[in-house]
Amino acid sequence: MPGDYPRSAGKAVSGGHEDSNEADPAVNGGGFRAGARQALLLATSALASPLLAFAARADTSLPGKADAPVSTVEVMQLAMFVGVMGAALVSAIFLIRERGRTAAQNVQLRARIADVNAALQRSEALLNLRDQRLIVWATDNKKPELIGSLPLESGAPDDRSAFLAFGRWLMPRSAAALEHAVAALREQAKAFDLVIETQAGVPLEVHGRKSAAHVLVRFVSLSETLRNQARLKIENQRLSADHDTMIGLLDALKMPAWLRAADGRLQWVNRAYAEAVEAESPAAAVRDAREFLGGQARDQIAEQHKTRAVFE
Repeated sequence: MPGDYPRSAGKAVSGGHEDSNEADPAVNGGGFRAGARQALLLATSALASPLLAFAARADTSLPGKADAPVSTVEVMQLAMFVGVMGAALVSAIFLIRERGRTAAQNVQLRARIADVNAALQRSEALLNLRDQRLIVWATDNKKPELIGSLPLESGAPDDRSAFLAFGRWLMPRSAAALEHAVAALREQAKAFDLVIETQAGVPLEVHGRKSAAHVLVRFVSLSETLRNQARLKIENQRLSADHDTMIGLLDALKMPAWLRAADGRLQWVNRAYAEAVEAESPAAAVRDAREFLGGQARDQIAEQHKTRAVFE
């Protein structure tokens, strides 16, 4: 009839067979399922762009979207889901690798901490011995730290403030020498090694060193043999200081004074002696053997010195 259109109108017929659009809708959607499976395989690399391009092509190529079993929105959702899952998978792999590397680093750090703790314990054991004590100054000029202790018989106090007051428990000469050496160490990084004497008569060795971050002064108590050697050293220092004092006093006298060696030769003369013998200097008088007295007087003095220490 006019105005009626057959159901088969507008359908292409080839060889007496109708188009597959009407014959099998499942076949019509097979292309979408194959594309979805392909997109799923591609999305495992966390890239969703191939699926989005496929969705765009499907949206423009299908004349009847209502009959499609897989729509464009579903493909986009699937692409986004697979992309997120791929990114999560990559992140998980990365985190697993980082966790393994972090675990290996933790093992190394634990081993290093164990070594440092062992070294610290050894150092503390050595520093806390009963025969030595350390004074440690930091470079930031904080109060010094005291480590270790000295024997009671040494006369060194255990109290921090009393120990740092060297003049209270050391002999005056030892205290002055130690304070001068410590000042030179802290200001000029000048190392020192001293033998000092406490007011109890006990000798101690003192060593001063300066590192990059600390200034260290170590007091060491000596054994009996070393104490005897230290006493001899202290006595030698005392005699040397007394000798220097006497030489200074004799040199300041306005009258000639001189010292002779064991063989009778001049060893030292003062300035008044050099002026009396008309020498350029005391050293020149000694070098030239300028005698102040005559030979008879010198022989008389030498003879009297055999029986008496003082000539009158």
